[in-house]
Amino acid sequence: MVGGPDTQIDLSTVHQSIVDAIAVQFPALATVEDYREDRKGLPLPAVLVELADMEPDPDADPGTEQLAVQSRWEARIIIGFRTPNAEREVRRLAAALGVFVHQNRFGEPIGSAEVLAIAPDSFDPDLDQYVVWLVEWQQIVHLGGSVWANDSDTPIPSQVLYSWAPNIGPDHEPDYRELDVGASIEGAP
Repeated sequence: MVGGPDTQIDLSTVHQSIVDAIAVQFPALATVEDYREDRKGLPLPAVLVELADMEPDPDADPGTEQLAVQSRWEARIIIGFRTPNAEREVRRLAAALGVFVHQNRFGEPIGSAEVLAIAPDSFDPDLDQYVVWLVEWQQIVHLGGSVWANDSDTPIPSQVLYSWAPNIGPDHEPDYRELDVGASIEGAP
């Protein structure tokens, strides 16, 4: 395929797609947001989403000169400690969210989600009056533009040529033949 897959993303759009997908899948949630600063008076139950980090992943290089990163996401499921059966309910919601996230791409050209953890989360002092569980997942995203995008002065190749050593390079252009995709290569060793 000339140009390869279109994997260019906008991180803000990916954030919004994740938030929107969770809100649609779980309509009983009173709040589904990312990076909420004021956590007092939070309408409950709630899910707060964050992109925790991005680690370069050279093994996921798409061949487009984009930077492939393993993005790690966190979603905190938050309910009030006075909710009936709060401990059981938060675990039920966390498990359901984990199932929803598993292999999801959220409608974006990103890798499918791999759930890493579904566990209690007690590390945020702003949330001590709540019962909180964390769903953590990772997925590959490609940052930056593709060299194969046809919006630059670099032409996209329209044919693939081949030859065999030592008959290669500019001095041997007449020795090259066009590759017919799907056909065997004549004279292949």
